[in-house]
Formats: sequence, structure tokens, C-alpha cells
Amino acid sequence: MKKDKFSARSLEIGFEGGLAEVFTAHAGVSLLVEAVRRSGVIATADRVLPAKKNPKGLTQGQMVESLVVLSALGGECLDDLQMLRQDQGLEALLGYQLPAPSTARSWLEQFHDEAAVAQRPLQGSFIPQESPWLAGLREVVRRCVRAYVAVVETPRQVTLDVDAHLVESSKREALQTYEGFRGYQPLIVTWAETGMILADQFRDGNVPASKEIGELVDEAYEAVPARPDGWEVRIRSDSAAYEERVLQHWGERGWKFAVSADMTPQLHQEIERLGPAAWQVWKVESDGFVRDWAEVAYVPSRRTEKKGLKPNRYLVIRIRTPQGVLFSDGTGVRLFAVVTNEWEIGGRELLEWHRGKAGTMEQSHRILKDELAAGVYPSGKFGVNAAWLRLQVLTHNALVLLKATALDAEYRQARPKRLRFAIFNHVGRVVQHARLTLMRVIQRVLEGVIGPGLSRLSTAPWQAA
Repeated sequence: MKKDKFSARSLEIGFEGGLAEVFTAHAGVSLLVEAVRRSGVIATADRVLPAKKNPKGLTQGQMVESLVVLSALGGECLDDLQMLRQDQGLEALLGYQLPAPSTARSWLEQFHDEAAVAQRPLQGSFIPQESPWLAGLREVVRRCVRAYVAVVETPRQVTLDVDAHLVESSKREALQTYEGFRGYQPLIVTWAETGMILADQFRDGNVPASKEIGELVDEAYEAVPARPDGWEVRIRSDSAAYEERVLQHWGERGWKFAVSADMTPQLHQEIERLGPAAWQVWKVESDGFVRDWAEVAYVPSRRTEKKGLKPNRYLVIRIRTPQGVLFSDGTGVRLFAVVTNEWEIGGRELLEWHRGKAGTMEQSHRILKDELAAGVYPSGKFGVNAAWLRLQVLTHNALVLLKATALDAEYRQARPKRLRFAIFNHVGRVVQHARLTLMRVIQRVLEGVIGPGLSRLSTAPWQAA
């Protein structure tokens, strides 16, 4: 059947169980549930998360699925589960009733490791070691990434964009950020070509983005399944990654990078030596600002030199104000620098590629904070909030997987709010027939719930791994 068209026919969703005939206000979310189940995400959660002390109640996979559904439908806090629990049709689709807010809160508490947090020094920033529960949830996220690669044709290029975002919080445990308010500063790594978030790390507000940034990028790369001909890895970052140890490590692994460089006095001095002929016009903005670029011969001293290691390449961007206009600091020119180990492409092309990071990361941050539930953290406990962030990342990736495997092209770039309006939030009647759960949707029906991509998820080669 043709995927994702609207018709007046019934919709088979292939779930077992359910009530004789009930209604749901979220008929289209069955697509997402089918995707995460067929991808092996829920089965992985049952396998890798620590066994429950009490076997009664929902399984680990059902708890993960419940919170993914909550976020996908727009829930921003655990109390929003109470409203969804009243939807008998949704209960029939899932095969179980969503957990009560108190149950979900108790489950999240298990991700917190007080002993790890107790090692925090009296001064300075600190990133606690992840608990076994958080490590297990990381494997669940990776399963979603592997499912995507198994069924969606992906380019050989893996562009890893790394950046942090700030979340303001009034919680007593939240620490001061560099912006002056109290909150948190999570760091994430996104695979630009797919939109998948490969790694995340919840952090207190006082932890700089540069802290352990190289380790998180390594973790992100480990989330990408092996490819017979290998991956071409490229990394984009702001100045948080401008550290000798990090850049050297990436170079030794054969990864290309473009990173914003600190404007040190030595670098600034070399830029001032450039003559007029060295500058090339990049573009003239609509407001009259002129953006120029140039190459600058700059080789900073390194504490360690390895034989055969080629020097990095420095590019500088100059932004000039229109005549008679000054920046707020009274100057008419601003300078920015980018360091790279890529010598094969032109300077302007490389700068434009590096600038593309902003669009990728802004999209990821906006979705996590504004359209999912990573903008409001549920607890003052570090591990609970770290699990909450990772669940939002899992929801984000599950939606990316859904769009790539089951929805028409017009929805491939749709954000969660659009999916809720167009796909998820439709009234449907759930009925049972011949041991199948069927749905009749009022006004219009999603046809072909299990599209070709979703069907491939259940037979992908990694499924038995």
C-alpha cells in the first residue's frame, strides 16, 4: 500500500489485546509505537536496563515506551501522564495502562546514583559518573540509531556537530551558568546528515562545554554501527573544542574538523599583518554588513609534536559595518577565526560548511527544549534529570526514524508540533476483529501504518544481535 495517505478506510495496526470498542484522541501515535517496537528499542530496554526488584507492574520496556509516548504527545511533566491514563483507546493500543505520575517518578529515581554525586568537589565543575541505569538507557538510544542505519540509506559522511545549550531552572540544586542565571548546560552531539542525536550528557550549569567534549564525541562515533567501507568522519564545533589535546586526537584518528578558534593576541597579531589583497569578499548582508575571509599563516606552539603531523589551517572572518555604523563596543570591524585540518577544499566553501553547524544544532536544541520536554527538568536529583534528557533524545530519534520509514516526504522535516497536529492527534475508534486490533479514525484515516520501512525494521540484520 502507498504510505501515509488519508482515506476513509479502516487502519490495521497489528497490536494484540485491547478492549472491544473504545475511543482514543491520539490514534496516529500508533505509528510511533509500531516503529519503536519493530526497531527493537523496547526489547532492548527490557534486556539492558537493570532488572526490577518487583516483577509486578510494567516492564522496563513499557516504562520507556510510556515516557516516549508522553513526550511525543506534548507532555512536559510527569503529571501529564494522568490525562493520558484516562484515554482508554490509547490503553488498548499500547496493551497496558500508562503508569501513574508517582510510579513514573519512582522509576526515574532509580537512575540517580547518590554515591557518584557525593564525589563532587567543594569548588569547580563536576560531571558524575553515569549509573548502570543511565548506561543501559544509552544502549537503548544506540539501538534506535542502529535501526535507522539498517533500514534507511545513509551517506558515507558522518558529520558530528557538538554543542551545549542552557536551560534555566529555579530548582535549589541548579548551579550558576555563565549567563548569570541558575540552570543546566547539557551537551549533545548530532549526526548532521540524518538528524539523529548520537550522544548526550546532562550537566550542571557551571560545567563548561569544553569539559570532556572530546570524550563525548568519541562516544557519539561509537553509536554509529560499523560500515564495511568505513565512515568519513567530520566534526564541527564552536571554540569549546579549541583545545590542543582534542584537535590532535581527532587528527590522529583521521577525522576532519572545523572548530572556532580563540582570538589570542598572537593570532590577532598575525591577522593584522594581512594586506588588503589577502581578503576576499564572502557576502554582503541585506543590512549592509560585509563579510570577508582570508587565510592566515599561523602555527601556534604545541606542547607535544608528533612526527608527520601536518600543521592545522587557520581561516579568519572579518565583518565590517556599513559606513557610519559601529558595533556596540565602538568598533567597525569584528574578527573570528576557524581552525581546520582540511586542506583540500576552498576557504570560503569550508567556512560555509562550518557555519552550517548552527542550523543543525539550533534545530536539535529547539526540538529538545521547546517541542519535547528537555526544557523543564522534573527533579533536583542529577540522575533523574540525566535520564529525563536521554528519554527526550530517544523520543527525538524515534520521531526521526518514524519520518524516514513511514511518512511521506512532506513530513520528513516536520517537527514534533507538526506531527501532533497532522498525524498523532486524531480521534479514532479501536475495535477487535479476528485477533487483530483495528482502528477507525473519524474524518480521515492514516493508510498503511506499517509502511515498507517499518516492515524492514522487524527483519533488519542487526535484529538478532
